[in-house]
Amino acid sequence: MDTYKTLMEEHSDTELFKELIHFMDISFPEWKSNKGLGTTAIEFISDSINFLSQCNLEKRDDQLNKQSLTQIYLSVAEDYERYKMQYQSIFFTNTLEKFTAEFEEELEDEYLTDFRYNDLYDTFFNQELEKKTYDFKNF
Repeated sequence: MDTYKTLMEEHSDTELFKELIHFMDISFPEWKSNKGLGTTAIEFISDSINFLSQCNLEKRDDQLNKQSLTQIYLSVAEDYERYKMQYQSIFFTNTLEKFTAEFEEELEDEYLTDFRYNDLYDTFFNQELEKKTYDFKNF
């Protein structure tokens, strides 16, 4: 949570931060949940800001111009897919471990059917997918 707090304190009022969050919310609505980047969302935004801050983004009247915005959007979209793939493999492993720990007693039941196991797991998995990790709103 310290990384989140630091990012919010240092960047939440910047135009680049606001543009990144706006773009992600519109283009990838699930990005803050486990369907998207989950716990790596903070790292993604931080890395994106660090990278884009080093780029030569042109401004007109203190606003990013169309060419700079296009560069930002393309870079962020490409990086998003890479981060999402990396996060998903971690998420699946962690979710299975969490499920096994949480339903340990049910899983040891000798009368547990495949149907019941799948139902328990699917319900648990879908609930985990929907969880949001960060909101990226000013605090």
